[in-house]
Amino acid sequence: MAIIQCENGHYFDDEKYAACPHCGEQGPEDELTMSFVEEEGRIQDKLAAMIDGDERTVGFFQGRLKADPVVGWLVCTKGSELGRDYRIHSGRNFLGRSSRMDIYIVDDSFVSRENHCSIVFDPMHNEFMIVPGEGSNTYMNGRVLKGPESIKDDDVIGVGDSEFVFIAFCKGERAWL
Repeated sequence: MAIIQCENGHYFDDEKYAACPHCGEQGPEDELTMSFVEEEGRIQDKLAAMIDGDERTVGFFQGRLKADPVVGWLVCTKGSELGRDYRIHSGRNFLGRSSRMDIYIVDDSFVSRENHCSIVFDPMHNEFMIVPGEGSNTYMNGRVLKGPESIKDDDVIGVGDSEFVFIAFCKGERAWL
């Protein structure tokens, strides 16, 4: 997984998108790519391309497991969704009000419809990041998030009128790979 920045300053995963999805140039390649569920043949084709000199990073997380296991959670501690938990999966998890988002915040009208921010899990390094998106300010531990940052257990993420506590399942020696 490689989070890159387009000419207009948007961050996106170049494995999911051929071009910046925020600039409206091109959407996700397909639904399977978005959920990181790839058939074994596609994974092997990508691995073969990588061996032949293609330098794109190949996601192999789903190739080892049949399910898309949870790697962490966000728990709402303030706002209209108080007490609700949201599962975080491997790769990039988009947060917004739209039902198309991975983390779907239903009743907070101050959260952007799509891509307010995103939580990224890197299975190769067993690390989490938060990446600002198209929404108004995103806060981490009370300060405005200006770019991608690492997150750890008990960090507080603020979006709209809501706050969430981050809880990692995959950490230290505990990993799915």
